[in-house]
Amino acid sequence: MDQTIKLSENREQTVARFYNALAEDYDLMTDFARRFVHEKPFFHMLVDRHKVSSALDAGCGTGFHSLLLTQLGVKMTAVDASEEMVKRLQHHADAMKLNVKGLVATFEDLPDVETEKFDLVLCMGNSLAHILTEQSMFVVLNNFRRLLKEKGVLFVQNLNYDRILHRQEHIQSKRVTTSKTFIRSYEFRDRKILFNLETLDTSRSTSGRLQTIPLRPWLREELDAILQKVAFENVHFYGDIALHEFEPRDSKDLVIMAHNGL
Repeated sequence: MDQTIKLSENREQTVARFYNALAEDYDLMTDFARRFVHEKPFFHMLVDRHKVSSALDAGCGTGFHSLLLTQLGVKMTAVDASEEMVKRLQHHADAMKLNVKGLVATFEDLPDVETEKFDLVLCMGNSLAHILTEQSMFVVLNNFRRLLKEKGVLFVQNLNYDRILHRQEHIQSKRVTTSKTFIRSYEFRDRKILFNLETLDTSRSTSGRLQTIPLRPWLREELDAILQKVAFENVHFYGDIALHEFEPRDSKDLVIMAHNGL
């Protein structure tokens, strides 16, 4: 069954509906279990270097980073606009005997649902691409800053849209598992991208499911300008979570690390 954008929905409703429908397959699509081994050393370094004891995972999905950081001794609060994603986070936490506070909220609503301040605000998985205007991005990044302690750290992982817009490749990735195939593709439309996710069930003869949602391809210079306006300090850009140098035409990711300057 295809899932297309309803004109009557606002952005927050569209994002929530998209990820509610995806929640059942999200762990399979993102290779949930194997990522613990791959990513734990990098986040261990982040926690140790910045003495992180508490963190907010904004756009937590099914909770991979919240669970990983909890294993590293960090007190975690996890937030997502999708109720189904947060339910799966809590299921994982219960199964792993970990304590993670889960909240259903949009980035814009964060200060209304959470008043605690954190050593680290984490926003992974290209979540910021769902913010479609500069005004909204200013509000979201300012909300992140307001939830950080003095000199607290913002850590963001977005895709590198400098590279993506330069290459204009339609098919972005294809993941094949024993039961399903996930194909991610882009349609380029001026200052927005239409993101298509096709899920094929190899055990059935049906055509599968197509989900579509608009994204904003934020460039490094655009995000840098807004971060400066919000009063973040020591803003650095990297090409991956291992903090390799950012190469605009080659890096797969755009990773941001910045400190609360207020």
